Amino acid sequence: MDRKTFSCLCVAVVSLTAVASAKSPRVRFDMMPVVACRDVTDDAFALMHPDERLLEAKFEISSILDSGTESDLTEYFFRMTSPQQSFHVVDYSPRTTLASGYSGGISIEKKTEDSKGIGLTASGGWESARLTGHGDAGTKNTLTTKYELVAPMESVTAAGTIESGYGVYFKIRRSRQGTLEGAKEYQVVFRSPQDWRGDILHVHCEARGVKRGIVHQLDEETSFGFGQFPIALYLAGDEEAKRIAEQFAASNHKLRTTAIDSRREIKRRSYPTVLHELGGLLELAEPKIPKSWLQQLLSDNAPGHGFENRLPAQVRSAASDYLVAKRALRKLKQ
Repeated sequence: MDRKTFSCLCVAVVSLTAVASAKSPRVRFDMMPVVACRDVTDDAFALMHPDERLLEAKFEISSILDSGTESDLTEYFFRMTSPQQSFHVVDYSPRTTLASGYSGGISIEKKTEDSKGIGLTASGGWESARLTGHGDAGTKNTLTTKYELVAPMESVTAAGTIESGYGVYFKIRRSRQGTLEGAKEYQVVFRSPQDWRGDILHVHCEARGVKRGIVHQLDEETSFGFGQFPIALYLAGDEEAKRIAEQFAASNHKLRTTAIDSRREIKRRSYPTVLHELGGLLELAEPKIPKSWLQQLLSDNAPGHGFENRLPAQVRSAASDYLVAKRALRKLKQ
């Protein structure tokens, strides 16, 4: 093996090792669990819709990059929906926006030169001089053409309504003008019944990016972080609604922390016998408590579950408090 081939192999090995050891991004999201909604009903809307009102809610979503680099991230995707469809989205911010990586337009300049001429050259001695001609009269024409192109634009924010207007989404893409990491504010204006006092808003957060392969052809789109938040909304100035919303947020937090503290006991109850645990490992038996038990309890679509009696006492108590607080908050929308 010659020295050049050996050097190339060394570079390839180092590159493959660097790709293999590079950490993928890991993103965590966070939100305030309780948000006040401000009445922004104007006279024109009140005249046309006397039984409804316009409410404005502002949300701040924070993200932190625990590992990896932001260059591997492509976008954040946020989805906000009303499970009970108690309000209808009429406006939102930020809207879809475009930006360019160039500070201005792109200038193009082309030059074309055209030279013509006639010249004489003398050769030989004094007695036998000879003249020869050539084309160089010293004149030159230059044509310059200048024009400007509009700089290419790319989407940095995409937004719109979903679920027939009962929700809204935001896509925040990585760009040269800003960073994905950090806290950013989102605003939603929705119409609701005149007697609306509060409800639950579901917020889904996802970080998307590219998982690098050993070679570029093996790169693949993937998710690098999730976050799901049931946000308690209440009408600003309504102290009773605020108290109920805060109680819901507190019970939700207690249920989640109790679930984390009881992980070992829940796993033991999910596979009560060695035979059952072996069947679970071989995917021949379903656990007595499903892995998605917490998501099912937090779901708005299922009122009861067969596995609840198998949960530890402290988890059942926290779940009961959560369900009571959720029903109280839902009543505010009626």
